Amino acid sequence: MTPETISLRLDEETYRELQELAAAWRVTPADAIGMAVHEAYVREQYRRAAAELDEWRNDPAYQAEIAEVRAEVEEPRAW
Repeated sequence: MTPETISLRLDEETYRELQELAAAWRVTPADAIGMAVHEAYVREQYRRAAAELDEWRNDPAYQAEIAEVRAEVEEPRAW
């Protein structure tokens, strides 16, 4: 994949923050932007996974299935 060039205008505060991040991470500002985007992407993936887990936890059908499996595992005759 060929990298795409993106033009970006930052206000003074955001520009200063970018410079500080780049210095702290010892990378160029362009690399800091890429790293920040990746970090945000990973956070979003975790947020979505947590939301999906909450849906499962609150789904009565899923909870009934879990209870059924636990009962089978705890029943010695099942083994």
